Amino acid sequence: MAEAAWWRYGKELQSRRTNYERPGKRIAGYAFGAVALLTDGLGLADLSLGIGWGDSPLADILRYRHFGWAAWYGRKDCPFCGSTLRALRYDVSWWTFLLPSDDDRVRLGVPCPRCDPWTPEKVFQLEADEAESVLRRILAYQHITGASEDMVRDAAREIEDAGSAADYRSLVAEQRMTLWRLGRERSIALEIAVNEAVEARLLALEASALEFVWRREEALARIIDEDLTPPRFLDKAKSYLPPSR
Repeated sequence: MAEAAWWRYGKELQSRRTNYERPGKRIAGYAFGAVALLTDGLGLADLSLGIGWGDSPLADILRYRHFGWAAWYGRKDCPFCGSTLRALRYDVSWWTFLLPSDDDRVRLGVPCPRCDPWTPEKVFQLEADEAESVLRRILAYQHITGASEDMVRDAAREIEDAGSAADYRSLVAEQRMTLWRLGRERSIALEIAVNEAVEARLLALEASALEFVWRREEALARIIDEDLTPPRFLDKAKSYLPPSR
């Protein structure tokens, strides 16, 4: 599992790392940041642009340029205070966490900022395809700087120790740990696990589609074979002949 995960996902994460470290990418990022600082000084700043200038400004700039400011738009009501969530900002997405699910699909909890005191039950919930898509975007956003080969191998071993990608996701959901508390290695493992699930489902759909086409072609072949047996073939041929006088 660890080696397979490296070949399938490690190259992608290393490619992100290489792209992040390119001099041209850094120059473009800092130029963008300089313009953002200038417009902020003039009172014309984009309020959706969240850059942590004291931590990793280049990563935040590249994240904004690639993903924008929100991972999700819609309408969800808090079951406790009734407040409405209309967008999930990337800069607070580290506080999201997986919720246990009865099936093999993703359930994502988004903490309600208005519930005081907050508890893990006071969350907006995203489910199934919607939750899976949002989680994949969040993880790609957070891991825009990529990862080293050793980091990917360690993350893959986390999945291997859990048993499978689905087991790892279930384990994380049972712990109800935010992405922040998971830490970098385990959150990379979660990205690999979620992508594994999507890939497996797509392969299953492709196999089902191929099976459907194969069964249809087989049925068509049987019909053709039956129609071309000598008696039926002659009857069909006679039906196309003009009536005898």
